[in-house]
Formats: sequence, structure tokens, C-alpha cells
Amino acid sequence: MKTITFKNRQKILAILAGVIITTAAVFTLVIEPEMKKQKTLKNQLVELKIELTRAKRNILIKDRIEKLYQQAEPLIAADGSYQQQISDFARLLDQLYSKSNLEIKSVKILPPTNETHYSLLSIKIETNASIKDFIKFVLSIEKHSQPIRIEKLDLKAQDSRDNITVSLVISKIVQKNDSKII
Repeated sequence: MKTITFKNRQKILAILAGVIITTAAVFTLVIEPEMKKQKTLKNQLVELKIELTRAKRNILIKDRIEKLYQQAEPLIAADGSYQQQISDFARLLDQLYSKSNLEIKSVKILPPTNETHYSLLSIKIETNASIKDFIKFVLSIEKHSQPIRIEKLDLKAQDSRDNITVSLVISKIVQKNDSKII
């Protein structure tokens, strides 16, 4: 049997290769997982600090939030069924666009959007109007005491310079009551 003998250069290369492989294995199996764990913990710590800061701020402004809620509660109070609420909302919009001299082409009641503590009633209206009358209508919505707003607005010019065709979705926030909304 022949024995293998290494020259000094080969021994150094073999030892160097062994050290590199051992270092790579230690780094991959021990150091890298610990670094990833530390990075994850640092990110979680940052997120928890942000959440804690928000919670402290909310505690400090709790009284102000409660006061604002008490002021808003009468505006969004839900009286009656969904049909009654949407009917009252449609009647309100009818009054507003009658005062603004808008010619309504179509009205479509959209399904309500149910959130945790409130519902959003929406009505889509298509109309022909002069720019002046439409601006008057938008201002009447903006100045109204009830929580209504224009969610979506599409304007198209007509043949004459002053008239436009408008498609808009108007929404109103109402407090959720215990009865199920259809």
C-alpha cells in the first residue's frame, strides 16, 4: 500500500480550505440565523415603539375624541330602518338639487357600505346642468350640516359651452343600529 505524502504547499492549501469551509459552515449555521433573529427583533421593537407612541397620544386626547364623538353622534344617529334612512337621504338630495335647478337624468341607490361602527349610504346621480348650477349644488352639499360628501365625480362637456353632464356618487354616514341593513 502506498502512502500519500503532502508537500508543504499542499498541506497549507488543505488547511486553508478546511478553515474556509469551517468558517462558512459556522457563519451559515450559527452567526447568520442569529443576525436574522436580531434584525427581526429590532423591527418588532420599532413597531411596538410606534404602537406605544400612538397609544400614549390617544390616551392624551381621549377626552377630545369623546367630545367630538358626542358632537357628531346626533348628526349620524340612525332613526328607522335602512329603507327609511335611504328615503330620508334621497329626499334631502332632492331638496338640494331642486334648489340648484339641476335636471336629473337618473338616480340609483347603491348598496350600503358597512363599517364597524357606521354605514355609508350612497346614491348615484346623473344630471345635466349648467356649470353655475352645478357649483351651486356642490356648495350646498359642502355647507350642509349632515355628514354627506361627494365620493365620485365625472364631468363631461356638452355641445354648448356652459352645460355639462355630471355623474356623481353622494354618500352619507349613518350610525349602525342593531337592525340588519339590507
